[in-house]
Amino acid sequence: METAETVLLETLAMLGERELQRFKDKLREIQPKEGYQQLPSGSLRNAAPPALTDLLLLFYGTDYGAEVAAEVLRTIDQGALADKMEILIDALEYEKHYFEWHQKQEKELKPLRYEITPFLPGTCLLNDEQYQRIRAEKTSQEQMRKLYELVPSWDEWHKDRLYQALKETNRDLVEELEGK
Repeated sequence: METAETVLLETLAMLGERELQRFKDKLREIQPKEGYQQLPSGSLRNAAPPALTDLLLLFYGTDYGAEVAAEVLRTIDQGALADKMEILIDALEYEKHYFEWHQKQEKELKPLRYEITPFLPGTCLLNDEQYQRIRAEKTSQEQMRKLYELVPSWDEWHKDRLYQALKETNRDLVEELEGK
């Protein structure tokens, strides 16, 4: 996805000279919502699309800057360009919700420290290649995910060894998962 700054700049650059002036005139008339201040008239007067983009983002931020631009575009009868801004607003909203959801998921998951040592080659759980692939992962959680990818192909003995190793290194986790 293109950045909000790029979409805003491209949209404003599509305006002809006359439409751009109308955009700036209407922008001066907009009463910003609470918490935001009016754009300085002097800065707007001779602003080209790049400067205008910077002003919108500086004073209003990405989300509200896109909303203001869409509103002004609609008032100057530039519906197609306003629609382009609406697509950006929707994408920003989706991105924001996804980010918030992801953060919530991370907070809800207890930080777990997994120990890969019990699964060393030679313990009959992993061969050298599997162990190296797992160790190549950056975080312990990623290492455990990689290890769990192998589990479906294991027999009962291997699965039991994994269970015992997890019980030794992460007793609290195992008890929580077992509902104890």
